[in-house]
Amino acid sequence: MAKNEITAFNPELYTVKKTNKFVKALIYVGLVVWLLIDLFPIYYLLTFSLKDKSEITGQNVIGLPRKWLWENYTRVFNMGKKTGNPPVKHFFANGSLEKCFSNSVFVVTLAIALALIAALMATYAITRIVWKGRKTLNSIFMLGITIPMHVALYPIYSTLSKIHMLKSYTALIIPYAAFSVSMAILVCTGFMNDIPTELDESACIDGCGLWGTFFHIIVPLMKPALATMGIYIFLQCWNEFMFASVFSDEAHYTLPVFVANLKGANITDWGIVGAGLVLATLPMLLVYVFMSRRIQESFMVGAVKG
Repeated sequence: MAKNEITAFNPELYTVKKTNKFVKALIYVGLVVWLLIDLFPIYYLLTFSLKDKSEITGQNVIGLPRKWLWENYTRVFNMGKKTGNPPVKHFFANGSLEKCFSNSVFVVTLAIALALIAALMATYAITRIVWKGRKTLNSIFMLGITIPMHVALYPIYSTLSKIHMLKSYTALIIPYAAFSVSMAILVCTGFMNDIPTELDESACIDGCGLWGTFFHIIVPLMKPALATMGIYIFLQCWNEFMFASVFSDEAHYTLPVFVANLKGANITDWGIVGAGLVLATLPMLLVYVFMSRRIQESFMVGAVKG
């Protein structure tokens, strides 16, 4: 090639297309409008919980409260407790906010742990161990994604009734975990396929057995997938209402059932209902605020190979 045919990179030959200022302003305006639309439900819920019934039902629907009724939250905490003279227990026995909140935390925590352990072990057996029928088993697991959770309400209720497991924490933990395993296996499979099999071989040469490779090599590398699925299962189980209201009794009600019981048959204090909704929604908002970046990073790790 002749010397004069070789040209060096000339930055003057390349220009970066600049966005028109008017278009850029429209984009920012659109983003601000979209942000306000997204934040409006949170604003409405907070102001809803601090109003009286007259403002909520028509006098001041979306405006700021004329009188900030912080006592709505105090009244919510008193629901299910003995108050007054003589003491009278409101709504359902053993159904205070603290009790229902602790029930939700206990049930969701165990359901997440059980689902992740089962999914991780099943994924390891399907993707890393060669045996006949593993593809068929994986297909059976994937069928679980196509079955809506509440379609199985009656069969599960009948089964739990026959084995005398209704009205207990187990009646919620096992179904929650079972209906989360299929999605967890799907996510974990994508992550585990990206882990080089050479790591398993190196661990085997160093003396690790099947369980040693699983706990010392696979589990630490699967933390992003476990974090992603843990958050997903938390959001799914924390909001679940149907199973919690049918399979449990007053001593085992979770937070969604508590909020549903704040609505009376004839008269409803909507300010108290709003306060209950805020308290039930707050944990999910905190999880999203502090863990959203973690979820995005987890999906990126699962999407990039090499």
